[in-house]
Amino acid sequence: MTSQAVTNRPVLILGAAPRVSVPIARALSQHGIPADVASFQPEEASLSSRAVQQFHRLPARSSDPAGFAQALLRLVQERQFDTIMAAGDPPLAALADLFYELQPLLSVGCPPPLCVRRVLDKSLTLETAQQCGIPIPFTCTVASAEELDAIAPKLRFPLIAKPMKKGAAGFRIVHFHNLQKLSAAISANAWGPVLLQEYCPGVGVGVEILIHKGKCLAKFQHRRLKEAPVAGGIAVLAISEAPDPELLRQSMSLLRALEWEGVAMVEYRFDPESGNAVLMEVNGRFWGSLSFPIAAGINFPYYYWQVLHGQRPEVPDHYPVGMRWRWTPGYFDRMQSILFSSEGRVGPTPSLARESVRAIADFFLLPKEAVWSWRDPLPFVTESWRGVKSFAANLFKSSLRKIAPLKLQTEVDLYSRAIPEARSQYASLRIRQAFGFRAGKANSNSAPPESVRSILFVCYGNLMRSPMAEAILKSLLGERGIDDVAVESAGVHAVPGREAHSFARAVSSEFGISLDAHRAQPTTPALIARADLILAMDLQNIAELQTLYPEAGPKIFLLSAYANGAGRNQAIPDPYQGNIETTRRCFSILQLCLQNLASEIISAYPKKETSIAPSSVSAGE
Repeated sequence: MTSQAVTNRPVLILGAAPRVSVPIARALSQHGIPADVASFQPEEASLSSRAVQQFHRLPARSSDPAGFAQALLRLVQERQFDTIMAAGDPPLAALADLFYELQPLLSVGCPPPLCVRRVLDKSLTLETAQQCGIPIPFTCTVASAEELDAIAPKLRFPLIAKPMKKGAAGFRIVHFHNLQKLSAAISANAWGPVLLQEYCPGVGVGVEILIHKGKCLAKFQHRRLKEAPVAGGIAVLAISEAPDPELLRQSMSLLRALEWEGVAMVEYRFDPESGNAVLMEVNGRFWGSLSFPIAAGINFPYYYWQVLHGQRPEVPDHYPVGMRWRWTPGYFDRMQSILFSSEGRVGPTPSLARESVRAIADFFLLPKEAVWSWRDPLPFVTESWRGVKSFAANLFKSSLRKIAPLKLQTEVDLYSRAIPEARSQYASLRIRQAFGFRAGKANSNSAPPESVRSILFVCYGNLMRSPMAEAILKSLLGERGIDDVAVESAGVHAVPGREAHSFARAVSSEFGISLDAHRAQPTTPALIARADLILAMDLQNIAELQTLYPEAGPKIFLLSAYANGAGRNQAIPDPYQGNIETTRRCFSILQLCLQNLASEIISAYPKKETSIAPSSVSAGE
């Protein structure tokens, strides 16, 4: 390590996507700047690289925002970082939320929150671009079937649905070819408010810029040759181009209007036939093909570090044009989009044989690799292995759907959608149940009804089963004047703020119960801690709750413990992929269970003999 490395304090890279975080760490380490990586997203695997000093796992921001904030601030103070940089949109949003808490401690690699919001909110970005005279695709925001009906005459198909905000959970991009399918998706409230945008043919072009006080300090441009998924998305093969003067002018005009400071990639869709380009979005942080400009001699991470430290970067006037770059693990995603994602695809179905031959040819061109390094091979190997496993798993599930009974397919799907850490627990619980064993034994110390003052219902997304259960029990207890039992609901995978599913709202209203005010919330340590009794809908919920909150095991039970006959101790099926009739059946099961539960609670006032904890379905041993 050089003497400069000793004097430089470390940088914290927030986000653990290997194709972004590893190039940042390597680019800084070349100049004697040590780097750590931290992740708060459970889906991101731990990251190991010679360029990364330490990897830190922080609490999930989506389910425990306060815990995440405390852990990040504590880590910054303990490790004495002097700079923090975002490697992704969720990390950028996190830095914006904590900007004023972090600013006194270190250099924050993003502008103030208002500027970040203009970039993360796609509608605001496109509105600003339109004001700058930059061509944009036809775009509108839709949150309900009624809003869709109002703008339907203006829609041109095919079109794509995107999250309102970059980095939002739930989905990325979905293509629609007709109004009927789009209306069905919006009516089902699959995602909440979405951005609808006309489909623009052509190829993706990225203009990367480091802007400081309105001046362009560094620039790079690439064109995507192949993307994953195949209909358009992330670059897996790209070629460097000389900056297009008009695109560069538009990009600078937009960034200045957004009052942006720092790095950004302005993304366009270029139609070779018409020669026109339209703006797609702005990535206000380091992008997925970051290693490409670095390989071409434009070291964006180091230049940005210099700017944050009051130094002026020395940037080359030119870089190689025609250089090729490849992200090998992305090829697995591309192949999966050809094999397994034909529904909703725009354009003709690519030939798998032709794609495979071309992919092999791409490897003989010896382009610059996104993550590979002879000195640091582990990030490439681990990321490629995950791609192989994902491809194999999807191939297995696809084959299974063709030959296996529907019940087995359902079990595989349930196993797959559980968080990885909970899958073995789910399999164990399911096997025990299949052989007639109880999910667990009764806890003799469970709280009696009169001491239970908080009940939490948990399902997958907090959109249907758990909000209906919460509303039903509140209604039943309210009818008997019991108002000192707090009843809440949450979802292990809930996206905060989403409304209840339209089917759940419709069915509940048939029974005089309103879910209009419901907003989804994820399970958090605080919710789990203050609940005296946690009632889950199925074994996947049980397995995930036990894995995430092992200390709460004795108070976690299946709600169906309060069912009658054959339905006792069985999963209450999720009606999310069903229809209104499926939801009515679910509501009936919930109603029966909750009538029995309410009866136990009511009979316990003021008696103390009855135990609320079901004797046969305790989730914990």
